[in-house]
Amino acid sequence: MSVFEPKTVLTLLKHSTAVSPLEKNTFEKKWRASVKKRVSTWNEARSHMNNPRPQFQLQWESEIIEYVQFLWEKTRSQSKKGDPGKLGVNVPLLGPHFLPPSYLHVQKRSGGGTIEPTMQYLKPLNILHPFYYLHLGQCPRCRSDKDTAWEGWTSKGA
Repeated sequence: MSVFEPKTVLTLLKHSTAVSPLEKNTFEKKWRASVKKRVSTWNEARSHMNNPRPQFQLQWESEIIEYVQFLWEKTRSQSKKGDPGKLGVNVPLLGPHFLPPSYLHVQKRSGGGTIEPTMQYLKPLNILHPFYYLHLGQCPRCRSDKDTAWEGWTSKGA
């Protein structure tokens, strides 16, 4: 179980060895744009629901998915026979069970901001992804991983 604080994780990743010095300026902008796009896509797909998921929950979940996607891109092998990439020691390795930050986490962070009551309503999130569960990248029938590819995330949200 890992407590996921989006601002903290984003800052750690931005200053880690996983992000090249040339990318540092645009990394946060791309991250935020991707999160925003995912939330808006989920909102459109869920607009017909009587009880849609709260906006703050969707935002938090989208930040987690962006984080997992970042880890996946940095560690998956780019070639068929290539070894998977490795993360540096300064890259936080969290999950697959993500817990929302508590009041304590917000209080103890400098510049963490004010405590918002909505934070207490965030629900934990379990991520099922080949980064954490390698067998998801295999055919369930024959266990082959030759022509099996991870398609991506659901467009409707959690």
